[in-house]
Amino acid sequence: MTKLEFFKSNLVHLLSEKECKALNDNELVFQCGNTYKIIKGIPIVIDESKSIFKVDDIAKNVPTAQNSSYRKDSLKNIIRKKVLPALSKDFGFLKRYKALANNFKNKTILIIGAGDKVHFYNDMFKESLVITSDVHLQFSPDIVFDAHQIPFKASSFDLVIASQVLEHTFKPWEVANELERVVKIGGKLLIETPFNFPYHSPPYDFYRFTFTGLRSLFSKCNLDSFQANEGSASAVATFNAQFLIDAFSNRYLRMLMLFISRFLFGWIKYLDLIKKKASYLSLFSPMGFSMLFVRDEVKRTNAQLLDEFYNLKP
Repeated sequence: MTKLEFFKSNLVHLLSEKECKALNDNELVFQCGNTYKIIKGIPIVIDESKSIFKVDDIAKNVPTAQNSSYRKDSLKNIIRKKVLPALSKDFGFLKRYKALANNFKNKTILIIGAGDKVHFYNDMFKESLVITSDVHLQFSPDIVFDAHQIPFKASSFDLVIASQVLEHTFKPWEVANELERVVKIGGKLLIETPFNFPYHSPPYDFYRFTFTGLRSLFSKCNLDSFQANEGSASAVATFNAQFLIDAFSNRYLRMLMLFISRFLFGWIKYLDLIKKKASYLSLFSPMGFSMLFVRDEVKRTNAQLLDEFYNLKP
């Protein structure tokens, strides 16, 4: 099945839940009569009465949670990304995604907030049908929508990935409900969020999640596995650097401190390698969490969700 065929079969109107009637170069039409713009081949399915995002802003590439200029290969960005040492590192990143790719061959996969990793996701899951999404057009996702209202039928996907997304959502509990709705029973959800990380992408940065806080959002799912994917050492390095940068208000002095702090603190992240497996003893100050859920539709009480923490093996 092609992406176009998948859209025609699985897109539904946000409110009426009516199916797709027509999908052409310029607009998406649902059976209820509602139409949505298609810009550069990308459907913009946003209900402005309920979303903080506006279609006109999306069409004009107004920066929201990401800014494409930050990713351009300017001299500043080349130095920042390729010359200066990184402050943090997810040492299990490739292993985690390669395992998913092996387990989800010839499946349907939805990426929430793909950002500048559109090509990465398509390459990593090249044997599957991958639908990339975001709230902007800057990196050419397959579709634009607000994750509070995902315009796909229930149980449309075998795997849903939301990496570094929930902290940027206005009501993450609503987003979690939508993610559970669109994944198939027996399908999996990979959720990755920061716990210790500075305020970023203002004003579209709303939440940080503890282990139990993130777990509680997905009550219809079994927790399959988890990682403190960027550990306490990465968090220490990041906040030390931010403290040094924030000690100055002058733009050029802040840039200088960014340069200096990378060399002062960039090595600290490697201390995370000392403790390779996360346990409850290492859940208190990591930089971020990665949780893999399986939708099973089992009704869990709040007490049962909390008990999972105490049942973790040290």
